Amino acid sequence: MFFARSHIDLHNVRASIERTKRLSDNVIKIGPVGVGLDGLLTWIPWAGGLYSFGAGVVLLSDGVRGRCAPMVLLEATMVLLADLAIGIAPVPGGLGKLADVLFSGHKWAADLMLKHMEETIYFEGARKDVVNTPEYREILARIKDGKERRRVVFLG
Repeated sequence: MFFARSHIDLHNVRASIERTKRLSDNVIKIGPVGVGLDGLLTWIPWAGGLYSFGAGVVLLSDGVRGRCAPMVLLEATMVLLADLAIGIAPVPGGLGKLADVLFSGHKWAADLMLKHMEETIYFEGARKDVVNTPEYREILARIKDGKERRRVVFLG
């Protein structure tokens, strides 16, 4: 199946997002700034754009697999498109390439999705199988009381 159906699947999705984030924007760390394949390949014609596009597709497909909300996926898409545009824009003097090295769009998009996944409560199984469990009723009561603001996702 494409969508995560268990907590193990969600763990693997998070690991894939982390891996893509690290490869894209943090292979070489220079103080607080990290440079990854996205920044290094931008100096090779077409390679940087192809990598940026491919890594963006991987991140977004992992976000869909992890059942991120559509607005989070849209926000991540906008960041990834900006990263791609910065890398392929024909700016004279190499300033566009330098901007692509410094703009860590893949990291930003990955962090958006990871934070969203951390703020989500996942239940294994379909809604009809989970609604009568004490754990779900407790969370539902906390949501109704305004004590819980996370969203609930059923993996079934």
